[in-house]
Amino acid sequence: LGALSPYCDARRMIDPSPPAARSSWNSPTAPLSLAAYITWLAIAVDPLRDLLNERLAFDARTLIGATGLVLQILLFVRRATTAPQGDDGAVRRLVLAQAAAALLAIWGLPQSGSMAVLLILVAAQMFAVYPLRPALLLTLAINAVLAALLIAHWGTASAIPALLSYGGFQAFAALTTTYARRAEEARDALRTINAELLATRQLLLESARGEERLRLSRELHDVAGHKLTALKLQLRMIEREVAEPQRTVVGDCMRLSDELLADVRGVVDTLRAHDGIDLHAALRALAPSLSRPVLRFELDAAARPATLDQAQALLRVAQEGLTNALRHAACTTIVLRLQRHEGGIELQIEDDGRAQSLPEEGNGLRGMRERLAALGGGLSIAVQPEGGLRLSAQLPVSP
Repeated sequence: LGALSPYCDARRMIDPSPPAARSSWNSPTAPLSLAAYITWLAIAVDPLRDLLNERLAFDARTLIGATGLVLQILLFVRRATTAPQGDDGAVRRLVLAQAAAALLAIWGLPQSGSMAVLLILVAAQMFAVYPLRPALLLTLAINAVLAALLIAHWGTASAIPALLSYGGFQAFAALTTTYARRAEEARDALRTINAELLATRQLLLESARGEERLRLSRELHDVAGHKLTALKLQLRMIEREVAEPQRTVVGDCMRLSDELLADVRGVVDTLRAHDGIDLHAALRALAPSLSRPVLRFELDAAARPATLDQAQALLRVAQEGLTNALRHAACTTIVLRLQRHEGGIELQIEDDGRAQSLPEEGNGLRGMRERLAALGGGLSIAVQPEGGLRLSAQLPVSP
């Protein structure tokens, strides 16, 4: 369990899908991390007992080994507290530093054969933060140093079985980490697809409601309106032919038919009145289930795209912008803002990351520009004074 504890937060550094926030079991105080601490304590008991029983001399070499042992767990905690959206280079350096500290502990405390267990923890983290081939090469290099240390202290005959045992445990930890990472990548991809489907469904429902209102208005106009008009004509003809006492009754019927026709026309006008597509529910459906970074919505009720094409374009821009912010921004807060201004609608995505320069424009940004340009709009990206990026998509008002 201790070998698996470093997995989740570090694996985000190489995850091609949008990263997820650290969960309750992926933190310095989570159950799997606690299992790693228990493993470390079990390892630390041996040299401590040997010192108390005077089987281990407290010399410079022992001090270096004890320093490496303590430094390894401190580096483990530091890596566990590193934000999953942070610098992947920093996380990798922390893992390599743990490997160096573990090797110092193995060299300085050679009497304790359990010191090499520290490298099982390192191997699990190595395959979480590095691609497969670099992780394999680094693990082999670390084990080569371990082999030299064990052979120097125990001799070849005793060191080879120990190396095989440690290598087997490391392979188990590495494989478990790799399979767990792939499972979570699949889960994250499924979560992303599900959010996109929910957002698209909300957009289609809003579009369907508009189409239904238009269909009802046409039915009322074409059926009820025409029949009421025909009824008025019939009443007018009857009014000319009936005697004076009955004309009052016919006049009342004509007045009621006029009022009913006016009411039907009012309902038709209300149904045909189109104030745009409500994009709010679709945008909120894009929100991933994250505790960090915080996603804040600022949606203007008057900001409603006039056409389905406009709504789809803004929705796709929001998807791409959120994905980029989650993957690259290393931020704590993302603000998605939809507002109406004179002449058009603007969608903004801001983050409080550490970006100090504009990103290189890839297929995602080019696709957003092309989609907006086809509708007469545009895309702009700016670096905020306090750091982070602001992506703005503008669309003109359509009739």
